[in-house]
Amino acid sequence: MTKTDVSAAADGGRSWPDRMTAWQIDTYAPFGDSAKLNDKAESPASLGPKDVLVRVKASSVNPIDVLMAEGYGQVLLSRVRQAKKKSFFRPVEFPLILGRDFAGEVVAKGAEVGSEHLDIGDAILGVVAPYQTGCHAEFVTVPVTQVAKKPDHMSFEEAASLLYTGLTSWCALTSAGGLNASNAADKNVLVIGGSGGVGNSAIQILKSWNAKVTTTCSTNAINLVKGLGPDNIIDYTTEDVQKQLEQYGKYDLILDAAGIPYEDIGSAYTPLLKPWSWAKFITLRSPVLHNTDAYGMVFGMLKNMYDLMAPNVCSGAVFKGSTIRWGFFMPAERGVEELARLAVEKKITVPVDSVYGFVDMKEAFNKVKGGHLRGKVVVTFKEK
Repeated sequence: MTKTDVSAAADGGRSWPDRMTAWQIDTYAPFGDSAKLNDKAESPASLGPKDVLVRVKASSVNPIDVLMAEGYGQVLLSRVRQAKKKSFFRPVEFPLILGRDFAGEVVAKGAEVGSEHLDIGDAILGVVAPYQTGCHAEFVTVPVTQVAKKPDHMSFEEAASLLYTGLTSWCALTSAGGLNASNAADKNVLVIGGSGGVGNSAIQILKSWNAKVTTTCSTNAINLVKGLGPDNIIDYTTEDVQKQLEQYGKYDLILDAAGIPYEDIGSAYTPLLKPWSWAKFITLRSPVLHNTDAYGMVFGMLKNMYDLMAPNVCSGAVFKGSTIRWGFFMPAERGVEELARLAVEKKITVPVDSVYGFVDMKEAFNKVKGGHLRGKVVVTFKEK
């Protein structure tokens, strides 16, 4: 990708060009079939008073990007975009730019973003909510609450991998799980799927809070997971997995970062929760977006209510003083701040599975779609 001369393109106080290079989709289909590299895409038109404009140096590809390319979440996300614009009409969805987390340099900032927050030229890491225009592009605009300064020891590729999975873990643990740095020290937590992006972030966050952490992973991921510092590692390919899970339980909280089928939660995992202690099983396989896609807003939300209540009752969790809950990503300012601080203190690292060039975005999507990753898949925006 060639460098755009930002200063030369300034127009009437605007300090960035009106065109940029970006990957865009014009229809919902597998990314490899629908995505196009457009070197004349419209760049962000304006900045809000609390926004920053960033020249992207690297971004990661997340499973949510693969799903969104095929239409996942389009009904609810479209309604959120409409509400954000305060419009009676649903906004035009295409062309759509995907991409959730990134790292780069600040090019411009809104009037209310003071130098105590950021200066032009600062290296930052950031995250984009699913309803916002994505970061698989030369430039991206986000609220200042969704960025933080990049730690000096982190590469742009590592920094671009931190916030989406990190915030997914942080929000699940705090908002759904009720844990934080002040109350987690005595908690016994099981993280199912410790080798994935969400799982390894959760382990490191929990250990920074001094929680006791048991996690599961496959044989070939044990060395990777061991470096994250959990107290116990269980190889889920062994025959006595259930016995080992019981050995380290009962648990105050179980975070499912592997996508356990709902029918297995009640039989295998809710019995591992501490009874009558408001223990929680948190799954990230929320059906909210799927249900609104399939049934529309009204009936989809009614289906969501049923889908949340039924497992709690059928598993018997509520009759033992525990609950099954859904965890969600949210662009939480406090989460961004805490993750950035942990990164500065070198208490959280981001394993990178593979790195692709900007023109190889389709290959990066295929890699993520194939699964079985040992870290994040990153795309670099090298200037030539």
